[in-house]
Amino acid sequence: MTISRTTIDKLGIKLYDKVSAVVAELVANAYDADAESVTITLPVGQWLALRQKGKLIDQDYSIVVEDNGHGIPPADVNKFFLKVGLDRRGPNGKGSTSPKHKRKVMGRKGIGKLAPFGICKKMEILSAGGQKTASGFLRSHFILDYSKILKDTEENYLPEVGSLDGTFESKTGTTITLTDFERRHIPDLTTFNRQLARRFGLPTKDWRITITDALTDTSTVVGSFQIDVMENTLINLSDWKPVTLDEGTTLPVSGWIAYSKESYRDEEMAGIRVYARGKIVAQTRDFGIQSGFSGEHMARSYLVGEIHADWLDEDSGEDLVRTDRQDILWASERGEAFQKWGQELIREVAKRSSEPRRKKARDVFFEKAKLQEHATKRFADQEIQRAAVELGRMLGGVASLDELQDADYVNDLRELVLTVAPHKVLVDALREAGEDSKSTLETMVGVFGRAHVAEFASLGQVAHERVTVVGNLEAKLTPDTVEGVLQEILERAPWLIHPEWTVLSANETLDTLRSAFEQWYKQQTGETVTTTTFQDGHKRPDFVLLTFSGRLEIVEIKRPKHKLQDDEFDRLQSYIDKLTEFLDAHPKLNQEFPNGVHATLVCDGLSLKRAYQTAFKKLQDDGTLEHLKWLEFLKNTKKVHEDFLRVARKAYKAAGS
Repeated sequence: MTISRTTIDKLGIKLYDKVSAVVAELVANAYDADAESVTITLPVGQWLALRQKGKLIDQDYSIVVEDNGHGIPPADVNKFFLKVGLDRRGPNGKGSTSPKHKRKVMGRKGIGKLAPFGICKKMEILSAGGQKTASGFLRSHFILDYSKILKDTEENYLPEVGSLDGTFESKTGTTITLTDFERRHIPDLTTFNRQLARRFGLPTKDWRITITDALTDTSTVVGSFQIDVMENTLINLSDWKPVTLDEGTTLPVSGWIAYSKESYRDEEMAGIRVYARGKIVAQTRDFGIQSGFSGEHMARSYLVGEIHADWLDEDSGEDLVRTDRQDILWASERGEAFQKWGQELIREVAKRSSEPRRKKARDVFFEKAKLQEHATKRFADQEIQRAAVELGRMLGGVASLDELQDADYVNDLRELVLTVAPHKVLVDALREAGEDSKSTLETMVGVFGRAHVAEFASLGQVAHERVTVVGNLEAKLTPDTVEGVLQEILERAPWLIHPEWTVLSANETLDTLRSAFEQWYKQQTGETVTTTTFQDGHKRPDFVLLTFSGRLEIVEIKRPKHKLQDDEFDRLQSYIDKLTEFLDAHPKLNQEFPNGVHATLVCDGLSLKRAYQTAFKKLQDDGTLEHLKWLEFLKNTKKVHEDFLRVARKAYKAAGS
């Protein structure tokens, strides 16, 4: 059997294509070499190479990883470093523990040294080690060229010998310099710090990693990977049961699992990190658990943790770590047992965290909505203020933490709470009156007094909101306002056209009719027509179709100061005729709307020829068409709601006294 040199390509560039992953392999080698300090110098926030007009343009940057480990003397270069695939822990390796600090070494497969070729083409190694002589420690210096390694030949690859090879250095250590890069990007210093911290789970007193920005000389020390967790959700795995194989063998694990305070911001914090011998070997969000378990959304968005299981990478027995050390071989006896154990753990943390999650949601809602402040400002009565706060705790607790980051969602939820609060006081007061058979007359009077206060407060709030909407509409009634803006206002408040058009609730019959009519219209005319209700959001229809008092209502609006033209009226009349014809052709639907078809036109004037004027007047006389001018109906609705507000305020004041 012969092994092609292109195998290097599969073990290098095909496995490691991220700068942090490559640097992590070099740092792991330094850890195994008993280094106490590793310094990584690189151009933070930069592209290492750019692609221009199909060509790769190197930016002349370098990445330098320097450590103070035991180094590689020249005699060991061929024996250990240049022998690809040598098992570090095997009989021909250096053992499973480091010589000085007795660390459980991370390396095993003997291919981590190839990781740099996932991002670069040249790697220079300068290392001093071995026995100390009178001149110091002997240095090895050589350069690996990726393009020459991949040369199609059966001859051994001979690295280029560096100028410092065979010289001496006063201290041991290794410096690896990477150049001639592929198109790869280095993130900002904070992110790169997190990426390395995520990969190494055991910071110790004799182990320090420093990252230095080559462009600004700014440095930072890589610490433990920190994630703020939600209160009362953390499970210490030392108190949890071990992984158990089918025959009863138990496998120890340590670490923790919890919910994070915030949903995942980046891939580094997403899910549970699994370590073996202090280095990450997998990251999972759910251990492959199927959908449908209680608390699933939270688990998939907030679950974090750190699990240490050295048995995944034991010196003897089955090797359960994938070649690129980025995942576990789950389809194995231990892998399957670990997965089953993890799924059970996720269900447990999801169950335990339900109340902390609700508390978190309540706290976030109260902070962002400023509910107490708004309740005090809107309601003079303290009972209603209290009811608003109580409702806020209930509804805020079941709100989605992700959606609570949306200001519109928070504002809408707050308005719902404030709208319902008076009704809650009313219902509570009436329930109290009905349940307390021993209440005195004076107590009952007080109960009903609170009920009246709540009722008037509710009415006043509705009136106040309506007057606000009216004012907004009035501000938009200018010739420059397009119809779409007015359409959006009417979508939220159709009662502006007619006060009795209050809340447009979902109507399955109307939805069925609209869909059937659009299909029928296409078959009859060959043209496409689009209808909608005001609740259909930003969809721009040919006309709006509503139902009211057993009739179908066509609503057509034109911008302020616009005069209806012949072709516009022709289309409106056609819609009325076709909709009437459609009902006649469908008796069952016709029964749902016994009062037929009616149209409301909001338009400031007419510019119709005589024949069209006659037809327009006939529709009005028949009661089929109502014509409203913007200022006319605005004046009427303002009058209705201002009187309503005035009366409600007086009643509220009287009830409060």
